[in-house]
Amino acid sequence: MEIHSIYDVAKLLSTAAVSEQYSVATVNVLDACKKGRLTEDEAVLTSVGWLITPEGAARLWSHRNTIESIVTDALMGKTWPKEQAVEEARQTILPLLSIERKRHFVLSMKHARKMLIEFKDKTLAVYSDAEDDASFHVAHVEPIEKTTLYTCPRGREGEVYREIYDTPYEAEQRIRSFDDEPGWSKYAKECNVTELLGEHI
Repeated sequence: MEIHSIYDVAKLLSTAAVSEQYSVATVNVLDACKKGRLTEDEAVLTSVGWLITPEGAARLWSHRNTIESIVTDALMGKTWPKEQAVEEARQTILPLLSIERKRHFVLSMKHARKMLIEFKDKTLAVYSDAEDDASFHVAHVEPIEKTTLYTCPRGREGEVYREIYDTPYEAEQRIRSFDDEPGWSKYAKECNVTELLGEHI
């Protein structure tokens, strides 16, 4: 593999980035580069260390559990008192993280039904469906992926707003909130809206 410009470098992953993305020890990533498990077209040694193509990393390690699946498996169905939820989640997740993941791990409560788990390369939203405000019951885990809807709250032509949600899960909840209601909400890609009254974020 040859690097001709900064644009080529931007497409590649460092050993640390691969380690974080696939929860594999950095030393194992280095061994894969040095011992030929990654081909010459998949890894190159530069002045700043080994750089790896996303395709090469995926070929070797995509079968491993992603951080999303690790967190989901660990937290799904757990119930804690709301004021203890952040610490309980932290104690549950920490033993499962690689050293690299632990260095960039921040957990916070965004509101009563939503917790955020931040890593260097992605942020996960953890949602509660607890029936009481004093508890946090994990019902869903999903990476942050901004999702745009067009919403017409009263169902009147021309009264359309753009709404942006952190995840497709939140967007789907908004869409369902209009069941049996005169208004509607749809994914932006499904609409042909040319005029908006405003934007809600």
